[in-house]
Amino acid sequence: MARQPAMRGSLLRTMLIGQAVCETAGIFSLVVAVMLVFGDFAPSWPAAAALVGAGLSIGLSALGTGVGSGMPSAAACRSVARNPDCQGSVLMNMLIAQALATGCAIFGFVISLVLITVHFTGPPLVQAVAVFSAGLCMGLGGTGPGVGIGIIGFSACEAIGNRYESRSGVANALLLGSAISQSKAVFALLIAIMLIFAT
Repeated sequence: MARQPAMRGSLLRTMLIGQAVCETAGIFSLVVAVMLVFGDFAPSWPAAAALVGAGLSIGLSALGTGVGSGMPSAAACRSVARNPDCQGSVLMNMLIAQALATGCAIFGFVISLVLITVHFTGPPLVQAVAVFSAGLCMGLGGTGPGVGIGIIGFSACEAIGNRYESRSGVANALLLGSAISQSKAVFALLIAIMLIFAT
């Protein structure tokens, strides 16, 4: 803003939109935390392991999503300040990258909800290990792709600010790279579901 006082309104709007999207993963974490604190759970090893797994699932995946959503926002602010003409295209690519990064937190949120509400019928030790592993699998499986998509989004917003005429190719590369990165989170989601329901 100091370098481009005339762009103060646009920069503030871009920053606020970026921050609002970054908050999504924190909201998911808050919901799970409230459920964990105020829930009425059976006193058993599988239930305890499921609750720890639920916290790990959303906590770790939200960490990756938070970092991954913040990076495109920072690059978007810098690009808008450098090249005001690219504001619309940069904002669109920032939102696409943030939405795709948030998908990892959504997967973590879903697994957390499943772990909080799952009913146990099998061997206690096996189920305890399975549900804990499911939460850890989804948490770690959402962290890497969340950050990776953020790096791709950061580079896309920077590239559009530097070379506005290349925005179409950059947008295509953003979508392709993000889809490939997010596939790892989808694999983690599938393994987590199998661990929960296969025992």
